[in-house]
Amino acid sequence: MAKITIDGKEYDVDPKLTVLQAAIQQGIEIPHFCWHPKLSVSGNCRMCLVEIEKLPKLAIACMTKVADGMVVRTNSERVIKARQAVMEFLLINHPLDCPICDEAGECKLQDYAYKYSVGYSRFEEDKIHKPKR
Repeated sequence: MAKITIDGKEYDVDPKLTVLQAAIQQGIEIPHFCWHPKLSVSGNCRMCLVEIEKLPKLAIACMTKVADGMVVRTNSERVIKARQAVMEFLLINHPLDCPICDEAGECKLQDYAYKYSVGYSRFEEDKIHKPKR
């Protein structure tokens, strides 16, 4: 077992797990879009960025294997700012018509938009509006 610290609490986890899997196993939420337990890891969405002590850059939690003694911060100011930037980028072309969307209330994008969006965008792009079926 590997002993890791996530947000100030120590856990013993399987060293074969990624940081995201270890967090999920311990009931700790790390936002993610592209990771699924039955699919190969792509690490594309960057929503699961975390801060790992002694690393100069934020790490992708779904791709980073745990290591003994690892110290992970999932909600530092640096991590929150990165997630806000990711959400801003993801929402550039999104129509944001959540109230009439079929997925309203069951959508990670909507949940994370409320949690991590700053309410405005630096980008001015035409939104993509697809016809409803």
